[in-house]
Amino acid sequence: WLEGEDSANVFSGVGFLNQVNGGSPVEIGDKVVVIGGGDTAIDAARVALRLGSKEVTILYRRTRNEMPAIEEEIVGAEEEGIIFHFLAAPKELVIEDGKVVKMECQQMELGEPDSSGRRRPVPIEDDTFTVELTALIPAISQEPDFEGLDNLHEGRDWVKVDDWGKTKEDKTYSGGDVLDLGLVTVALAQGKLAADTIHAQFRGIELKKAEPVPPASSDRMLLNFYEKALRHECESLPVEKRFDEMWTEISSTLPEADLIEEAKRCMSCGSCFDCGTCWSYCQDQAIIKPMVPGEPYKFKLEFCKGCDKCKEACPCGYIEMK
Repeated sequence: WLEGEDSANVFSGVGFLNQVNGGSPVEIGDKVVVIGGGDTAIDAARVALRLGSKEVTILYRRTRNEMPAIEEEIVGAEEEGIIFHFLAAPKELVIEDGKVVKMECQQMELGEPDSSGRRRPVPIEDDTFTVELTALIPAISQEPDFEGLDNLHEGRDWVKVDDWGKTKEDKTYSGGDVLDLGLVTVALAQGKLAADTIHAQFRGIELKKAEPVPPASSDRMLLNFYEKALRHECESLPVEKRFDEMWTEISSTLPEADLIEEAKRCMSCGSCFDCGTCWSYCQDQAIIKPMVPGEPYKFKLEFCKGCDKCKEACPCGYIEMK
């Protein structure tokens, strides 16, 4: 990265968070600079504030729009007074007595899109600036620990899998962060897919890939069928109370009653929810009610004359005429 990154007051983003979470003392001083635009960078910056730092700056080489961090996290950091310096990248570290005291930064501009689809940051010639700091936290260039997995990937590439989660090694499946950076829910789905595939393999069952279901757009739905109900918002702790304790919860969960009401707001877009409207409109007995409440209705296509009444009456856009 840069000469001096092994200085005493330079912490990796994940290492810094682990150290704080483990209860180890961390000396960061009053002026902390965090490099990066992901959730780890935001977390590190917000934790630095809670450790007593008076000025925390996030340095990011693209603009706010390109930040991969969750919007809610970015807004929370802005509310708490964290400084964002966009279109800037570290260039050189100034070391005194084994510690970084200043960092020369390169001003950037956005060029053509790269492989991620985001516009590539390009240095602006002869446009630099210097920031003073007491601690530096780079939260960039993180990658999985591939120790013991050398036969599953090549070089710095991620582990590759097929459509069923299987790697190039027989009877070996993979998911999560060794495949790509993503959400926990994606990793859970990948784990379930691998488990289903292994189960089918042992039982000799042929797996069939489910066809992707197109989303039901609002023009396919009868919106006046549904009662209007406002969204229940989680309460957020006022900024002035967020620093009372290190682990003070900022966003509360909804009470059970509100959670139930929020679930009732689901419009079941494109998915039958047993309202019975299509069944009551069909005069040809082509629609069969399910025996189990909540199951989708079935259709006797040989009785259907294609009048479209069921489709026009379906509030959730489940029925399509082909």
